Amino acid sequence: MPGVTNKAMHQPFNEIAKRYDLLNDFMSLGLHRAWKGKLFGWVSQGLNPSSRVLDLATGTGDVASLFLKKLPAHQIFAADPSEAMMNEGKKKHPDLTEWHCARAESLPFPEDFFSVVTCTFGVRNFNNRAFAFREIARTLKKDGKLGILEIHPIPKSIRYLPFRLFWRFGVPLWGLFFKRLSAYEYLRDTAAQFISPEVMVEELLPFFHLERKQALIGGGLVTLIIAKKR
Repeated sequence: MPGVTNKAMHQPFNEIAKRYDLLNDFMSLGLHRAWKGKLFGWVSQGLNPSSRVLDLATGTGDVASLFLKKLPAHQIFAADPSEAMMNEGKKKHPDLTEWHCARAESLPFPEDFFSVVTCTFGVRNFNNRAFAFREIARTLKKDGKLGILEIHPIPKSIRYLPFRLFWRFGVPLWGLFFKRLSAYEYLRDTAAQFISPEVMVEELLPFFHLERKQALIGGGLVTLIIAKKR
């Protein structure tokens, strides 16, 4: 991006790479594992050994590794802008072989290449969602599926007060404990400032048909979306 280096953009993730999986367990009370399993179940139907999948914003590769149950490793592509995160993933999932340092807005893959693209807690970090969704659609085959798992802003209703208190104070305390306060505040604030699930569906519609949308917790604080390429 003009005026912003890749290093600056992804510094928060580089700083917490070694603790990112622990952070996910803390922030979701371990529920993220079940959510990722549900995402995998929805998008993996109909895959065969010749199918290719891309896990975008893969982090340490947890979702990409789920596809090892159905596909050979060379058909599973994991991509992320943070090399530090992927280096942790390579240790955690040595069976995954296709790791690529790439941003969603500029994917180094051919047209009509993948049967499935997934993105877990990564869309809110895209620099330009329209460019990213267009790129994802370009690399997907006809009728290819996109699966998104994402966090959205907490509603201001009183019944969501426990969520807001945890998000405002619990996450920074975690950052202070690990002496990485700014990185954890970044993760908190990108979610708080993100769009609603409904707006994200509208942004997807020029490129995809919506197949499923499910609120997984708190009426939509975490949402799972499955869309098919137009």
